[in-house]
Amino acid sequence: MYQVLVVDDEPMICTGVATVLMNAGIGVSEVFVANNGFEALDYIRMDKIDLIITDIQMEQMSGIELIETVFAENPMIPMIVLSAHGEFEYAQKALRFGVKEYIVKPVVPSELLRVVQSLLTDRDAQLRSVADAAPDRVFVLEDMVSKRSHILNEIATEGVAEDELDELFECLGCRLEGPFFCALTVKLDLAKAGLHETDIRTFRDRNLLRYAALNIVEETLNRWNRVVFYSGSRSISIVLQYEEREIDSKTLLNEQTMIAQLIHHNLFKYIHLRSVIGISRVREGMMSWVELFAEAGEAIRWSEIHKDHPIFYIGDFGRHESPPSSGDVPVPSRILEDNNSFIQSAVQYIESNYKQKGLKLQEIAEYTYLSPNYLSYLFKKTVGINLWDYVTELRMKEAKRLLLTTDMRRYEIADEIGYESPEHFGKIFKKYFGVNPSEIK
Repeated sequence: MYQVLVVDDEPMICTGVATVLMNAGIGVSEVFVANNGFEALDYIRMDKIDLIITDIQMEQMSGIELIETVFAENPMIPMIVLSAHGEFEYAQKALRFGVKEYIVKPVVPSELLRVVQSLLTDRDAQLRSVADAAPDRVFVLEDMVSKRSHILNEIATEGVAEDELDELFECLGCRLEGPFFCALTVKLDLAKAGLHETDIRTFRDRNLLRYAALNIVEETLNRWNRVVFYSGSRSISIVLQYEEREIDSKTLLNEQTMIAQLIHHNLFKYIHLRSVIGISRVREGMMSWVELFAEAGEAIRWSEIHKDHPIFYIGDFGRHESPPSSGDVPVPSRILEDNNSFIQSAVQYIESNYKQKGLKLQEIAEYTYLSPNYLSYLFKKTVGINLWDYVTELRMKEAKRLLLTTDMRRYEIADEIGYESPEHFGKIFKKYFGVNPSEIK
């Protein structure tokens, strides 16, 4: 069963969309309604949301701002944009931030249901068919040692001269224009896999598993400009290509993290294959590939310290003197001290800004010089609770204090601690304390 969030500053549209979805028999168990982006963020941070449907033109926080924030904090949630005819440019921009579809207003119920049902079911079916079909493929050694993988591996490990590029492109059958690149390395755990996580012991089974994994990675990345290839017996490498206008985007790292999360999620969901993924920085020119893949490999080595975390961006570890060596190693005290200082900075920033409406993970991450993904992981590991649960805890304790010690009205308290409407504040308060604000009073 699915939970859907509808965001629009026109209550009638929210009610209409919610009614259509709840009565359609497509597996939607609950529809949350938010009348602005601030309310939407609270739902996303406190409940499991399977799909977001949002207007693109709203007061206070626009649909684009909401989409960018969701993209930074939880890129796994698919989104649909509602747009007027004159907002096509906005809708197209939104597609870059994980938006799957857009629907032109006025909303036609049949079109809405078609798009929602398609997003909730088609992707799963498509990826499952890729995974299921892989074991039935003819076993061919040529696929493992293809000329294409050999060439790409050679460039990634040994480098390439600029005057060789045209000849290499001809051999590859495509051009890699870039001019900017980012490398991701996916380290596969081939010991166990499959629905029952059976032991993988034979050469044939490992080959079929790698082939299934490669197909899932390719299918996951079908809307990005990329090349995917085997890079050793237990890893798959990805090169993402960017034009110059794309690399200044503040959401670029969020996009790369989302890609890594999707790959990790889909590999486990469809073939029960565990993985660890390293992400490099973005650099210019194919001559930088050696450095990019060295960074991605170095990032993966941090999994020896954070064994419960699957995705590592090399920029998160730049303050440490050296990465951990391979194999089980004691955690250096310097690393523990650095981690604690990062989280202390995050806590300090949150405690100074938790009353801010629309507080964003990206802001906190920039303050601590960490990626949003790593900050979220490290915060929960160090503090013991989710970062947004901590923000809510601060807000609710302050709300309770104000209720008990002042004559402030509910709408004044809601505004004081960062909520857009007293009604929404009341919902969050009751969910946290189990009683309404008036009962506390």
